[in-house]
Amino acid sequence: MISVALNSLSVLQFSNLSQYPELMHFSSTRIGGMSTANYSSLNLGLNSGDEHENVIINRKVVSAALGIREDRLIFPKQTHTTTVKVIRENFLSVTVENRRLYLLDTDAIITNLKGVCVAVKTADCVPILLYDPKRMVVAAIHAGWKGTLQNIVVKTIQKMADEFGSYPADIIAGIGPSISPEVYEVGPDVYMQFDEEYSTPTNPVRNDKRLLNLWKANREQLINAGIPSDHIEIAGLCTLSDPEGFFSARRDGAKTGRMGSGIMIK
Repeated sequence: MISVALNSLSVLQFSNLSQYPELMHFSSTRIGGMSTANYSSLNLGLNSGDEHENVIINRKVVSAALGIREDRLIFPKQTHTTTVKVIRENFLSVTVENRRLYLLDTDAIITNLKGVCVAVKTADCVPILLYDPKRMVVAAIHAGWKGTLQNIVVKTIQKMADEFGSYPADIIAGIGPSISPEVYEVGPDVYMQFDEEYSTPTNPVRNDKRLLNLWKANREQLINAGIPSDHIEIAGLCTLSDPEGFFSARRDGAKTGRMGSGIMIK
């Protein structure tokens, strides 16, 4: 990924997605907002204990950087499901409450609307952005270990195909900042649900722990769904290992901030 300035806000962008001038995308860091203490400073999560007003201001900062109205930056209410929702024109005209209800228990969102940024929140889980340049469709995915295990990436690609006629071979993908396979320790209740290739022994070895590689697991799912390997970029940035740059629930506990990763057609 590369660091760029959107207006006055510093964000991260994928090199592969940056090749499309009609596209805008970002992964935020923890820097550039109004929140304090554990949430300092660009916390974009409304449900982790931060002051509501600060999060609203932070989302306004991101919207302004993207050059869009605040109600065009759309986050679902993530609960580690594999539910994928499509944002269509009628979504923009319903009440705030109906929007909220539509996006409950949703961990991936898709749209083909211009000027509408679909986004997900993360603080160790894997954010994945997709773009189909042939049919002008974008998607944002939240893939924790539960979503990864249940193939949320594959389900999102299938939804893009069903709703918009996307072909996986056309899709460009970015796997964003998240907890790295060098430090993501999990117990047997988690790693035994994955194929053995996605986990490695800890160093030093502990029989009750292994290191889980969500980057590799999601990359393989993208490839198995039909996306060419050279269409996939992995950020390679670890949220747990960089306390200055990123929030991390594993490092700081649940009451910490959330980064955002979003994508839109201009």
